[in-house]
Amino acid sequence: MNQLIPITEYITYMLFSYLVGYVFLQFIPSSKKPETTASKQSVLIAVLGIIIFTFLPVLQVISFFSTEGLFSLTSYSILTEFQVGIAWLYGSFFAVFLWMIIYVEGSKYIQAALLFVMIISIGYASHSASISLIPGLISHSLHYLVITIWVGVLIHIGWLSKNTIHWQAFLRWFTPLSITLFLITIVSGVSLMLLAVDLKDYVNAWALPYGQMLLLKHLSIIPVLAFAVINGFLSRKTKHDKTFNPKKWIQAETIFLMLIFFITGVLGTLPPPHQVNATVVQYGPASWVQYLIGQDIVPPFLFHITPGLQGIMLLTIAILFLAMIFISFYKKITPWIALCFGLFFVIATYLGLMMSVNIQ
Repeated sequence: MNQLIPITEYITYMLFSYLVGYVFLQFIPSSKKPETTASKQSVLIAVLGIIIFTFLPVLQVISFFSTEGLFSLTSYSILTEFQVGIAWLYGSFFAVFLWMIIYVEGSKYIQAALLFVMIISIGYASHSASISLIPGLISHSLHYLVITIWVGVLIHIGWLSKNTIHWQAFLRWFTPLSITLFLITIVSGVSLMLLAVDLKDYVNAWALPYGQMLLLKHLSIIPVLAFAVINGFLSRKTKHDKTFNPKKWIQAETIFLMLIFFITGVLGTLPPPHQVNATVVQYGPASWVQYLIGQDIVPPFLFHITPGLQGIMLLTIAILFLAMIFISFYKKITPWIALCFGLFFVIATYLGLMMSVNIQ
């Protein structure tokens, strides 16, 4: 079950993004967006998928606490007393109403309201809300909302649009919107991180799987920004170039955001390092970190970044890979090559930082 949870979290992110993008684009005039092909049937299936996949974390908790012959009693207790169970009940309740409203092609305002409440239920079930209810609930819900708007629009425009008609009109409103969403994502993301990791322990947390996933998530944001700059600003210069396909670059940006979704799903299954040394004592360090830095991690410890020759070389290579993303655009190379450069940037930067870590 533990191995399935990151996958279900990832699928839930994608289903919410698909739904949010579908509802959000209903508020945009047809003259300011390419025509998309999202079917009502696919949207209805997405709603049902959310009900199913958000239940699996609840089932995991039920399985953990249930004893032989008391499964039903435990289920009732989890669903009525635990945040994760209560959140699923309310989220599913509003999901059923959303399914019916979409089925009868009801008001887009009601669809948006129901979807917003469902996202609030996700925030209520989050680890951050269990630590500090109001700040955690607000930060997680806001973070979830802005990310799903960003990714949802990109999914529908990049993967489901029929053509690139009205593309420049689309960029005129989506570029400032994406900048705003990114800034909100950073603020809410930092708020969530500080609930789990003290800022002064950020580097020390790299000793744990949670800290490793957090680092990879943050590194993956940089190529996303590179693709966002290309899609939001640089691609405007190619509006007279009929050989340029902007959809492919949107798709590349979406794939990187999907990677961040998966890493976030894994983060949700790992114990957060509120006290790094104590967490290492309880769960042990990440084994591959000890291999990479060539030292045993024994509490109490402090990580320091002191780049040596290997680290500097890898970080320099990483910068070159990042530059190659932009060069790929200017040289009209397929964005899938640029996507590989983005992945290589993350790998090289990660290894460069790990090679620069010393323990004291």
